[in-house]
Amino acid sequence: MFGMFCLNQDSLQRIRNIETGFRNYPPFLTYQIRSYLYDMRAGCHAIEITRDGKLVNLYLFYPDASGNGKIGSIALYGIHLQAHYNTMRSSMTIFGMPISDISFDSGIETFLDITLNY
Repeated sequence: MFGMFCLNQDSLQRIRNIETGFRNYPPFLTYQIRSYLYDMRAGCHAIEITRDGKLVNLYLFYPDASGNGKIGSIALYGIHLQAHYNTMRSSMTIFGMPISDISFDSGIETFLDITLNY
């Protein structure tokens, strides 16, 4: 069923703010950053960061299972996953949102599975 799980306007605004933050961060000025609906069925929204046509990081924002539209988890693909893991594990936050769990997972490729608690 479409729309059963979707991000609410506050969550979408948060994602837009994260995208804007990447765009305005001087080290990322030479990177291409785009935000888009990744999977309508899952209600998943993406921020994709590339450089010279190569993927740097892909953040997939999934709604929580309660149906309230908050961001419930983030899957992070790309490079430097161990460094991202170490930073997030130390602070237990991502983009100012508290993390309840973070782990490496794998499918077609390894990614960070980040569960939020806010």
